[in-house]
Amino acid sequence: MRSEAAFTRPRPDCPRPDWWHAPDANATEAEVTELVAAMVRALQPEFVLETGTHTGTTAEAIGRALAANGHGCLVSLELDPAKASAAAERLSAAGLPVTVVAADSRSYVPDQPIDFAWFDSSIEARVPEYERLLPYFSPRAIVMFHDTGPHHDLRRRLVTVESLTLVYLPTPRGVAIGQPRLDGSRG
Repeated sequence: MRSEAAFTRPRPDCPRPDWWHAPDANATEAEVTELVAAMVRALQPEFVLETGTHTGTTAEAIGRALAANGHGCLVSLELDPAKASAAAERLSAAGLPVTVVAADSRSYVPDQPIDFAWFDSSIEARVPEYERLLPYFSPRAIVMFHDTGPHHDLRRRLVTVESLTLVYLPTPRGVAIGQPRLDGSRG
């Protein structure tokens, strides 16, 4: 685990990226992974969707939170078949309620309403995948997006989404949390 300062520069909203940690420039910061898992514990979702499995660290944390809840499952989508296979093998061996699918989130069709979603796929895919999945969100759904700091283009893309109001958290790479407006309003 390395200091996030190796990957992210200080800025006014997050002057101490060295307080966070990540194994590499593409993985979610460890402290942000803990936040995502805490949201799963607190919100008690039945069905969780993650886009961008990478090595499966956040999927594992979500799976452990679901196991602690005593119900629910996670589907984690990864474009890279080798990464999906490695993460699936590791998570299956841990006996967690997690299914890793090698698939494009922009074509995935869930078989039940999504109660919680963690968007951490490619920056370019996140708004299109959110908009495509909008009809599948339950009325109580909460969504979180990674890489939403002011230095990331994703923030500029998200402000155009009519069905979503977000709160931006000042972490090194940025995290946004919100609730989809299923009627399309900015409520």
